[in-house]
Amino acid sequence: MGRTRVKVTIRVVVCVLWATLALAGCASRSAEVDTAGFETRLSAVPGVTGALVEVQHPGLPTNTNVVIWLFLESADVESVATAARKVAVAARGDDGVRGRQVNLFVVKGKREDFPARQDVVRNTVPVMHRVAEALGLPESAGQMLVLTPEVIARLAHAEG
Repeated sequence: MGRTRVKVTIRVVVCVLWATLALAGCASRSAEVDTAGFETRLSAVPGVTGALVEVQHPGLPTNTNVVIWLFLESADVESVATAARKVAVAARGDDGVRGRQVNLFVVKGKREDFPARQDVVRNTVPVMHRVAEALGLPESAGQMLVLTPEVIARLAHAEG
């Protein structure tokens, strides 16, 4: 009975240590994304009136996506496609974002017009399926344009 108890205790300790290390790794990778700095760089893009950037971990702590709500003066297809190309250039040039998937949403208006996150989400413009087509990308995921690292590289290269 004593040996079984020791084995169980060792297994529990190993599992707790593994989970702690996995979450610590997640936190350290998330910290690499300077969301405030990236928001500032995105807000400087012509036609962009603000940005909200989050780091999310869908499914597992090791899955890291950068989620961007981009606030635009105009949310027509061409304006959003142009902004998506500029986001790709900014993502490629940012040490914390480069190599990560970016999920892009757009909101028409200024960041300060939407003080709460739920207001931002509720006012997302459903234009991404047409933007994906204009950019020659696969179908969008609902109101979100999924930019894989490969797509970011391609759009940024085309943008110059």
